[in-house]
Amino acid sequence: MPEPEPAPLPNLLNPGARRAGAVMTVLILLAYGGLARVLFAGETFSISGGVVGMAFLLGVPASLGFLGVAIGRWYGSNRWVYSGVRIPLITIVLGLVLSLLFRYEALICVIMAAPLLLLASLAGAWIAHMVLPRHGTPPRLYVTLAAFLPYIAAVPEGWMRWPTETREVRDTIEIDASAEAIWREIASVRPIERGELPGSWIYGVDFPRPIAATLDREGVGGIRTATFERGVSFFEVVTEWEPAKALAFTIRADPEFIPHTAFDQHVIVGGRFFDVLDGRYEIEVLSAGRCRLHLTSRHRLTTRFNGYAGWWSGLIMSEIQSTILGVIRTRAERAAAR
Repeated sequence: MPEPEPAPLPNLLNPGARRAGAVMTVLILLAYGGLARVLFAGETFSISGGVVGMAFLLGVPASLGFLGVAIGRWYGSNRWVYSGVRIPLITIVLGLVLSLLFRYEALICVIMAAPLLLLASLAGAWIAHMVLPRHGTPPRLYVTLAAFLPYIAAVPEGWMRWPTETREVRDTIEIDASAEAIWREIASVRPIERGELPGSWIYGVDFPRPIAATLDREGVGGIRTATFERGVSFFEVVTEWEPAKALAFTIRADPEFIPHTAFDQHVIVGGRFFDVLDGRYEIEVLSAGRCRLHLTSRHRLTTRFNGYAGWWSGLIMSEIQSTILGVIRTRAERAAAR
């Protein structure tokens, strides 16, 4: 006897049913992504990097894209771009907005993660479009594997070595002032008023603004205490002291003494993934009353995405350094004009 044909899948292709199906799909995917966020933030997945590991940043959005297509196929739609691109895109954007509203993530982390999440979602949707049948029995095995893939992938990721890189960021500014006038502004930094800081996007995404840098004594071994908004302090031990020429220092940040509200836990200075190591000012005399001031810093990255994260960390560090150099220039030139 010939085998009976499988029952036809529900047809939700009329506009009203399609909208209802889309809303239901977004809610299902949002619940899946929210549960993954909670689980990966726990101790169980910390060894794999938690929400900063590949299993979460790539695996979860890929699963969202795959499941979006699978659910679309289940209710009879072969429009993979709609179910596998548009719906997961809406889900990810909505999830990121909710994570900001409920303060699960900082704005800078959302901005950094969004491109990875969206690209991984597109990859998952394309794979689903290629492997899932367009008609017939719902592909339960594929769907199950896709749903559990991030958790399965987290196991071998936890065995992998965490790569560590040290990166250098160098910024330069020209100042119409003498080397001695500039030196007075970098050896110890007076309190910075908000209006003194040049406008910058970095403070628009809620990074703490610099306040001051006090020095306990002059010379090598002296300690500069750099303070920022929201109770953030860094301790800088002077390693090079050449008045009107060069000032260098190591930077120590103890995450236990930085308020958890000051930075996102994933970009906290001195934490598992990121740390600022040292800094150096160098004054280059160009002519009488004109100098070039260099500010160089080194930072450590320990992530699965050091290439990508390094681009962002370099951009952020350069922006912070540029605003500090702007304050020094304004103050030194003002002093020189008196």
